[in-house]
Amino acid sequence: MKRFGMMIRLRPELLEEYKQYHMNVWPEVLATIANCNIRNYTIFHHDEMLFGYYEYYGVNHAADMA
Repeated sequence: MKRFGMMIRLRPELLEEYKQYHMNVWPEVLATIANCNIRNYTIFHHDEMLFGYYEYYGVNHAADMA
């Protein structure tokens, strides 16, 4: 298992729209994440920054991310 993290700046005026999109994630998106060998995908919000974290359980990260 490998751990990955990423940081993304979120424009403050888009925060509410961002929250709405992430309240009810489409089942197809969740299935794709699982099919790409990703587990424990979590996104944290602080000020204008988003920090995403996930654990990768596959053997070819580049292929799974494609």
